[in-house]
Amino acid sequence: MIVAVDPGVSGAIALNDWRCGRLEVVPMPVQHRYIAGRKLRTVIDEGEVLSTMQAFASMGATHLFIEAVQGLPGQSAPAAFAFGQGYGTVRVAGMAAGLIIEAVPPAVWKAALKVPKDKHAARQRASEMIPTHRHLWSLAKQDGIAEAALLSLYGQRWVCGEVKRSQKDIDDIEAARQQRERTAARAREKAEATKARIAAERSKAPEA
Repeated sequence: MIVAVDPGVSGAIALNDWRCGRLEVVPMPVQHRYIAGRKLRTVIDEGEVLSTMQAFASMGATHLFIEAVQGLPGQSAPAAFAFGQGYGTVRVAGMAAGLIIEAVPPAVWKAALKVPKDKHAARQRASEMIPTHRHLWSLAKQDGIAEAALLSLYGQRWVCGEVKRSQKDIDDIEAARQQRERTAARAREKAEATKARIAAERSKAPEA
């Protein structure tokens, strides 16, 4: 039994127990918070993610497959930071639940399952490969649910020894890990700079 996650606020968490044909997929738990006291943002609910991971682990899940994505070109610093924070939340929750973590770049698992990059086409591919659960991603906005389900299928095949990683796959995974670390470091630097700027502006503001 494995867990698979398409990270991000529009992603999802899937539980795949192929031995009995059980597949559960839930939207990523989120909540709304004021960031720096100024803007309301949708962020991943860390507590709910941890509870979900612990519940799945108690049911017998052993592995967590998480899509090892990275920031997009042109993405703002706050958005990149929030995305990296969400990925970290899922990873730490999986570790806390005692799951074995497998971070897989999209290019690797999508190539193995012949999943197109296009979100709509990915939903169609999910319906082809898992027709019994196609109702779970019938809406266009449910592409994250479809991709989490597909990633769980990749995880199933990997655990069962049906997926062999080539040296290129291994290299891609390592390159993605290094890129995530660089992106996270840049996001932290920009976030700290923004925090310092806001603090400086507040210190200069006249008292009421």
